[in-house]
Amino acid sequence: MSERIALCRLEFGAQGLPVDGPVPAAAYSRFKYGDGRASVRFARELARRYAEREHLPSGAELIVTSSGYGQVPPAAQSMVLPFIGALRRARPDLSVTPVRVHRDNVSPGDYAGMTPAQRALAVSETAMHLGPGVRLDGRRVVALDDIRVTGTHELSMDAALRAGGADEIEHLYLVDAHACASEPTVEARLNAVAVRSMSDVLLIAGSRGFVPNARFCKWVVSRPVAELEEFVQWAPRPVLSWVVRAVEADRLEHVPAYAAGSRALLQVVARAERRDAAGATA
Repeated sequence: MSERIALCRLEFGAQGLPVDGPVPAAAYSRFKYGDGRASVRFARELARRYAEREHLPSGAELIVTSSGYGQVPPAAQSMVLPFIGALRRARPDLSVTPVRVHRDNVSPGDYAGMTPAQRALAVSETAMHLGPGVRLDGRRVVALDDIRVTGTHELSMDAALRAGGADEIEHLYLVDAHACASEPTVEARLNAVAVRSMSDVLLIAGSRGFVPNARFCKWVVSRPVAELEEFVQWAPRPVLSWVVRAVEADRLEHVPAYAAGSRALLQVVARAERRDAAGATA
């Protein structure tokens, strides 16, 4: 059996999230690009609501996961640890353990902008799995994610968790936009509310508690060369190093939508390193 909790629900025709409330539009957008403060805020609110559920018996064993991923985590992964911490404080009688769901492929483009048919091709029901030897027999699983639109990703998660023996799966979302499934690009609009320029991204990257993620990386390598040069010049060095490693880990040079941008970024980084080396020896 699968159940769902969402902090906010969008009805058909909705143009966006409210400016305030449990999931403010700007905070949600920044969260999708690594705003760690928003991650903690949302995770704690999900934990508070979940802890209030009457069906949670004392001593229950819970497994907590995020949406599945290959090498580079999605924004939802940043909610797992703060959610667990908040839930343990609210319900110290529960046993709460994290687990990771693995994904075999990288989306061929921006999933948020895909049609239902494109999403089904990008994330099949067999695209995800648990790690070797991981079993969830008889366990209750709590799966955290940012948004539900078509439900394609949820089906793949359910298949992976049930194959691992999960008895009950509860999906906790920040936003349930399933009523907008016929217009799934609403997800892309929500993502872009507070992130429209390289300046916006650099502001998030330099913020306290920044947690880089796959969307952040893919956004960067989708920018024109002039903006890549701006990023390389102004991004904190640890963030720049992380992006380079993420490009290599997810093999974005071999994903058509990101191949040119990934190569361009690596070239810009190499030029900057040569300039720095020349300056150091001058």
